[in-house]
Amino acid sequence: MRISQITFILLSFVVFVFANAVIVEWKAEPEQSKIVLQWKTSQEENVIKFVVERSTDNAHFSSIGEVTARGPGFQYRFEDENLGMTNSLFFYRLRIVNENGTFQYSESLQVIPNISSISRSWGSIKALFR
Repeated sequence: MRISQITFILLSFVVFVFANAVIVEWKAEPEQSKIVLQWKTSQEENVIKFVVERSTDNAHFSSIGEVTARGPGFQYRFEDENLGMTNSLFFYRLRIVNENGTFQYSESLQVIPNISSISRSWGSIKALFR
């Protein structure tokens, strides 16, 4: 057995022992004027929900929504449509909440929204007629 295989086995063991959910896929992608977050788990032991959090500085996060846990292997999806008209960098993470109230965090992801100039122009035109 090579050292890299041993390291992987040890890291996998630590993840399973200390985490009530194992996220095997976690991504954020811009789509028009929203960010689509997707994740999949391989294990969810006593997990009741995922709280989606967003930040602009990767330090101070705010909750923007919740998704009920559905069990291991489920492909979760959350759409952040409250971006405003900015192409600022956003950071996202999941707060994984367990039945007993304890929680843990996923790693954070960074993404820049894809707010097109057409969306900005249309918003400006609508504002003129209010």
